[in-house]
Amino acid sequence: MIVSCARTCALLLLAALMLTSFGCGDDDDADAGGQGKQGGSITVSQSTQPDSLDPALAYSPNAWEALWLVYTPPLTYKHAEGNEGAELIPGVAKELPTVSEDGKTYKLALREGLRYSDGTPAKASDFEQTIKRVLNLESPGSSYFLGIEGATEYVEAGESEGDIPGIETNDQTGEITITLSEPDGTFSNALATEFAGLVPGDTPFENLTKDPPPGIGPYKFTESVPNRKFVLEKNPRFNIPGIPKGKIDKITVLIVTSRARAAQDVISGELDYMFDAPPPDLKPEVKANYSDRYDEQATNSTYYLFMNTREPPFDKKEVREAVNYGIDKPALARLFAGELSPGCSFLPPGVPGYDQALDLEDCPWGDPNEPPNLEKARQLIADAGAEGADVTVWGSTFEPDPQLTQAYADMLNKMGLDAKPTIVDAAVYGQTVGNAKTKAQTGVTNWFPDFPHPGNFMSRVDGNSIQPTNNPNVGNVDDPEITSGIAELSQETELTREVADRWGELNRELVEEAWTAPYGHAKVSTFVSERMDFENCTLFHPVYYNDYSSFCLK
Repeated sequence: MIVSCARTCALLLLAALMLTSFGCGDDDDADAGGQGKQGGSITVSQSTQPDSLDPALAYSPNAWEALWLVYTPPLTYKHAEGNEGAELIPGVAKELPTVSEDGKTYKLALREGLRYSDGTPAKASDFEQTIKRVLNLESPGSSYFLGIEGATEYVEAGESEGDIPGIETNDQTGEITITLSEPDGTFSNALATEFAGLVPGDTPFENLTKDPPPGIGPYKFTESVPNRKFVLEKNPRFNIPGIPKGKIDKITVLIVTSRARAAQDVISGELDYMFDAPPPDLKPEVKANYSDRYDEQATNSTYYLFMNTREPPFDKKEVREAVNYGIDKPALARLFAGELSPGCSFLPPGVPGYDQALDLEDCPWGDPNEPPNLEKARQLIADAGAEGADVTVWGSTFEPDPQLTQAYADMLNKMGLDAKPTIVDAAVYGQTVGNAKTKAQTGVTNWFPDFPHPGNFMSRVDGNSIQPTNNPNVGNVDDPEITSGIAELSQETELTREVADRWGELNRELVEEAWTAPYGHAKVSTFVSERMDFENCTLFHPVYYNDYSSFCLK
């Protein structure tokens, strides 16, 4: 989820992210909500229910696009495009944290006078409760905070009200001190994820999607009907310098499963924005007739096929190599209607360590823009003794996943396997394939970064991130060299060119060892109604994508 992202490594982002910024003023303008008309209501759509509207559990791009405006973490990002939007700034904290020389201790303090959207005063101790909920609920964001001293022991004890010694707070002064067991070069980025979005200290340890908790942000949730709609309204209590208050008074988000219907409703004005891209058959019309309110932006994302190394036949390297040789990447890209560029690299453009050659002629499995080597794939399947092996290919209802899943299954059959697709509702797909009991053999997945740092991508293939439920490493990749390399590089507090190059070496090793099968990097669209001020009030953020707080009516 939508990347997920630096904050500290913003200057190293590639020019692909340096997009023209719309509706961005100076700091005073940002605090007031920026340029554009104030007020009014809009209706927008998403094709699937977000995986959660609880900040401790939400991990999908369509969830974070909304939650970013409701739950402000200790640190956050500028509401701007390109490199500027990747800059880490204080959120509910007064300033960026002071970090000790050994990189283990982070000190910060809450701003004075903060109140949640329901009027409850915010306290420093709320931060520990926020992190406890992430750990206690087995959140997909747990791995970002397990490096805090005592966090692992807290999880193992299974007592929600237990103590985490590495978090010390003072409600009188607002001070928060966090001590890590080892240095973590991405910990400041973790403090800017939605998992760290502050919630009141009495927030229960349960999934609150149906009744999201109060937050500190320019908007608040006022209604949530899962699989139908949720509603955001401006929070009159919000006032944090540097973070815009938003322009639209009320944003109703409808779950519209048909992208074709959503696109037609945007055209007619019944919807004002659609999270999803228009479907392939409508894309030419949208581009030709509505280019004044439609655009596409590159993202630092990766689409890949996971192969569970703990389940046959993908426990054999020859079979994983066969998949990399045999998948038709141009055919998969065509299912995105021009919104995916075929590739081979796990790290995408825009993230330090990316090597463009891997996405072109230097891919060990052949040029991603050319037809696959099916003959080689069939031979490897035969060599592995896997001909005719039963394979279930997992995919979600999120477009174009159903088509991708079927296409991937067809490709596996051409390689000599006996593959059949299984489609799971997108709202629970991550939890399903991330549960060890499911024993998912292979399937389609992607990664949109939580922050644009190579460590955020490589956590998806880190042996240390494997867990029985909500497993982010769905392929159970556990290469000792890659795992130890990730651990070593994660302690680097500065992402220098040398450090980025070392991340790049791990990326190449991951690709060459066929632990996954990356096949491309995506674009994201912005399509709004005629009522919307597209020129002045649409801001595309490198982490959270379309920024609802920038939206305004003409």
